[in-house]
Amino acid sequence: MKRFTLLLLAGLLTASLSACGPFTEIGAESSAQSSQAETAPDRAGTPEEDSSSPQPESSEAGTESLIGAPIPESAAQPESYFDDAVFIGDSLTTGLSLYGLLPEEQVLADTGINPQTILTRECISQDGTDKTVLDAAAALSPAKIYIMLGANGVAFLNFEDIVDWYGQLIDGLREEHPDSEIYVQSVLPVTREREDDTLNNARITELNGLLQEMAADKGVFYLSVNEAIADEEGFLPTDLSADGMHFGTTVYEEWLQYLLCHTAEGALA
Repeated sequence: MKRFTLLLLAGLLTASLSACGPFTEIGAESSAQSSQAETAPDRAGTPEEDSSSPQPESSEAGTESLIGAPIPESAAQPESYFDDAVFIGDSLTTGLSLYGLLPEEQVLADTGINPQTILTRECISQDGTDKTVLDAAAALSPAKIYIMLGANGVAFLNFEDIVDWYGQLIDGLREEHPDSEIYVQSVLPVTREREDDTLNNARITELNGLLQEMAADKGVFYLSVNEAIADEEGFLPTDLSADGMHFGTTVYEEWLQYLLCHTAEGALA
């Protein structure tokens, strides 16, 4: 976790992670973003609540209130929040460990994997053995599980099938980790130049809508990470991607910052 701490503190904490402000287009001057970031209201000195006042709803009931819509923005969690998290996905997710932002053992991802093959491909090396993502996850004890799938497949797989395979993955994860918080992350946009008849942001938006509905049906959380990645027109900024889909450290830092500012714990606080 040392490498993660050094890099994440450098990239995220300088962006005022202690208070989540509005996310601006990536590529804007960091100084302007920092100066405009909202600070969390100071709760020090607020009068104690009367013990006779209504008590907040139970944690379970509160969690249920977050199902069905994207997790709203809230005060940032500390970077240690990711210590017991696992990230599942394709090549976009592999960058979290390749760029040194998360330990490799917490990233269960593989280049080229899609919602269909993630259930069967033995692509995760663990204890000297190649395992499927589900088998590798079963050997861990995550409190939170983040999933991002669909970038590979949105152009050629049937959306109903994608949702079905995604649901099977969630069912498998829930069976092994019934107490874990599961977050479905939106499929990220591509650049304007990368779009074609089958891979384009209109299709990605359509798939994200179906994934949000699926998350609601499965009773898991949904995160609209695109809010942190896309420019004002909904595209991945061209200057941040060499191939129109993948990106570097700057975008990963924005991605992780967004996750720290959109948690079930924070929303219920």
